[in-house]
Amino acid sequence: MSKEILRIKQIDEGGENPKTKLPEKPLWELTFDDSSVRILGKPKMEEYISKSYDNTVHHFRRHITILKDDRRVILWSVVFCDYQSVLLSGSELCNKIMLGHQRKDEEEYKELEESLAKKNLPLNHFLFSDSEEQYPFLKKERYELDELRKKSLKNLNEEEDKINLEGNY
Repeated sequence: MSKEILRIKQIDEGGENPKTKLPEKPLWELTFDDSSVRILGKPKMEEYISKSYDNTVHHFRRHITILKDDRRVILWSVVFCDYQSVLLSGSELCNKIMLGHQRKDEEEYKELEESLAKKNLPLNHFLFSDSEEQYPFLKKERYELDELRKKSLKNLNEEEDKINLEGNY
């Protein structure tokens, strides 16, 4: 759902969930910026809202408030499993659903990449890994060898400098 959601409408009489083909009441109709429409059931709505908040949704509801001048204000309350709650406007809920869908896609791509990486691992791990991983007990000896190598290179450079200064090319 990389498309922006313009409007969300609750269908109280319900209908057939397009994914499961089972009757469900209520359903939610999402209208996107390219005028396309998608109908979601309660499990998908809860999944997307949960992903956007990183908190599991216990339930959510639509609240309609009628003002004195007969204007209607629609607010959405979301209650999480830890009983924290938020009250959202329609546009905020649309943004949260879009964010939740994006996070769901990111997780799916990450899982796919990890599974592909596991398939492409070399057959013999020891042939293609560092010697430190294979032989951790040789770490001390390796360090000592590196220090001796640095010391001998330093001595060699000092001797060359001494020879160059004396003029004995």
